[in-house]
Amino acid sequence: MERRVVITGMGAVTPIGTGLWDFRRALREGKSGTGPLTRFSLKGFRTKEDCELKNFTPLHGTRLLDPFIQYAMAATSEAQRDADFDTSKADPFRIGIFVSSSKGGMHSFHAFFDRFSKHRSAILAARVYANLVPNFACQWIARKWKLQGPAICYSVACATGTVSIIEAARKIEEGMADYAFAGASDASIVPLIVAGYERMGVLSPEGIYPFDRRRKGFLVGEGAGVVFLETLESALARRAKIYAEIIGAAYGSDSSNPVSFDPKAEALSRTLCRLLKKAGLSPEEIDYLNLHGTGTREGDIYETDQIKQAFGKKAYSISMSSIKSMVGHMLGASGAVEIIASCIAMEDNFIPPTIHLEKEDPRCDLDYTPRKAREKKVGCTVSISMGFGGHIAAIALRKIK
Repeated sequence: MERRVVITGMGAVTPIGTGLWDFRRALREGKSGTGPLTRFSLKGFRTKEDCELKNFTPLHGTRLLDPFIQYAMAATSEAQRDADFDTSKADPFRIGIFVSSSKGGMHSFHAFFDRFSKHRSAILAARVYANLVPNFACQWIARKWKLQGPAICYSVACATGTVSIIEAARKIEEGMADYAFAGASDASIVPLIVAGYERMGVLSPEGIYPFDRRRKGFLVGEGAGVVFLETLESALARRAKIYAEIIGAAYGSDSSNPVSFDPKAEALSRTLCRLLKKAGLSPEEIDYLNLHGTGTREGDIYETDQIKQAFGKKAYSISMSSIKSMVGHMLGASGAVEIIASCIAMEDNFIPPTIHLEKEDPRCDLDYTPRKAREKKVGCTVSISMGFGGHIAAIALRKIK
């Protein structure tokens, strides 16, 4: 019999707030994380804005690590504190680490490439490697908290965070672990990544406007989201605060194009239908739908049409939004942060807004909660993630009554 898995701790490092308290308040206020791109020279770039972290302080002993590891460590530390779970009193072989990244240490790559080309030092190569590979966030987390359970990194483009949490929950369900830290971190505001997105035609020069007819693409964000998972039985026994139960998940894929989805393939709608079946849900039971909502011209239309195809007329009565309008596209970390936002929506009973949505697109005609948060009792949420390469993941969460 599969074990029930719940979220009892959360940690967030985002462009609109570092820490759950600041992130929670910013979601309700509809705060924008957009600002001038300051990380490198803008010469030759159309892009002038991004969503950078503000006032981030790395954990002690992590300042020399790549930012993606710093962000992952900070979010994990908060998730552990928030769960009020003493890792030193549990069997370290039963605590898993599923903290991933879609790209790994891009800052280290840029910082050390020229230096290594001129002086091929073995010590320098080792330092680059230890900061570059996506799975090294798991390694540093295991070292700090002295964990020896399964440590697995999933790199699934912009669905990385969602997939990592789904798979961590699955490992607990199956009994491979009793507890897990799960989520993702990305720090990709570097020339190579920004230039690549510009050439793909998916990056906005200024501003991110999901589902608005002015939309031209997304802005790159950065940060991390990590949750602490355990069985419902364990959480109840130690009287832990329970944010939500993971009641179902589903995957899909569409290989028709590296950066877009084919409406005729129906990948997202089929994934959502499988999710409803797995979770035993009807569309009427979904109180909040957290959208992928990147602000690309075709992507927002695709997501809207696929939701209508999956849910029928009920799609028009579901409250939904894209928090990327606030935090930008945090790439691999997006799904994890959006799951945390969904848990906050359930705990505080409100729908986070899609800010900047002022000029309606007739083809995007669902309830995206424009401009301002809305008070609403939220007991069940679904979060959607899609990634370049055709990856699709969806997860359903329910409040424990």
